[in-house]
Amino acid sequence: MFIEIIIIYIVYLIILIVGSYYVNLYLSQEQFTKEELKDIIPYLTKLWNSIANNYSMVILAGSLIIASVAGILPTMLSQHWFLNSAIIFTVMFFVFPLAKKNFDKAMVTTGGNLSDAAINIFLRYYNFILIGFGAGTASGLMYNWGVFKAVHFLWFLINIIVLTILIGVCIKNIGNQ
Repeated sequence: MFIEIIIIYIVYLIILIVGSYYVNLYLSQEQFTKEELKDIIPYLTKLWNSIANNYSMVILAGSLIIASVAGILPTMLSQHWFLNSAIIFTVMFFVFPLAKKNFDKAMVTTGGNLSDAAINIFLRYYNFILIGFGAGTASGLMYNWGVFKAVHFLWFLINIIVLTILIGVCIKNIGNQ
């Protein structure tokens, strides 16, 4: 079970990242050539370089893993429709930017305590936390639908579409930074 969820998670993230290139291409131009459709490597390189240059890989990996596990757990603990949905992620998606603005306004100096470090990590990595939680939720939802038939197909489809669109926005936000 654990291996299958990890495989679903990795494939879903790859599809999201590759898909973000084509969505950005579609939004930026009305017409594009074959070369532009095939030329995904420079986009991925640029995205990777912006991530590698601006973020600590250890903290990024840790926050992504913790958020992913936090996203998978509710879907695996219960077959209730609320936990097998994008509702929690959607609330997080809209609340996190507001919380970031409030924390930015309230922050005067950084102390040496744990709460200041946690807030600083949140401020810097909240898009990655959202991506991890959303991809974890989507992976758990796919597993629950495919293996246990815990949710109806229409509910599954609506939630996967919402998760994919919102995670795509988070990836675009990271690419724009």
